[in-house]
Amino acid sequence: MQYCDRSTVALSIATPVLEDTPLVYVNTAFSALTGFRADQALGRNCRFLQTERTTGESRAAMREFIGDSSVTAGRFRVINARRDGTVFDNFVFMTRLSDRAGTTQLLLGSQFDLTHAARRADLAANDAALLRNASDLEAISRGFGLAMIGSAKVIADSVSTMASILYRGV
Repeated sequence: MQYCDRSTVALSIATPVLEDTPLVYVNTAFSALTGFRADQALGRNCRFLQTERTTGESRAAMREFIGDSSVTAGRFRVINARRDGTVFDNFVFMTRLSDRAGTTQLLLGSQFDLTHAARRADLAANDAALLRNASDLEAISRGFGLAMIGSAKVIADSVSTMASILYRGV
């Protein structure tokens, strides 16, 4: 969890083991992105971030992912709202963390604000933050023989991979 705590990428963990798949962990970057402190988010399903602008298609895709344990990871573009009501375009990567028996115990989410991604300055700042995370992940992953590439998807997948390795105790 130390890596997650220090990450500048917004991360959250929910558990489908409990009713309504509540959040059991959010990092500081998640709180900065959403405006919700950990004590305001934990125990709630991440639906609380959705707005009337969140499409039924987005909701259905996430429900389908959560309900289908054969799918290990998914990417979803979701319209969410911050605590102050500001709407943002959230690109969510989710992956399953399973126990040794293969039963999903946790869902790891990484969130990226795409609201202003079309602007070059925002894109460059986002890339710089992701590259900082990539170097941290690269150092960790070397011990497991993994190679890293500096893109948002690979970084999100790598966070998921590292969490899976650490969770399973491999």
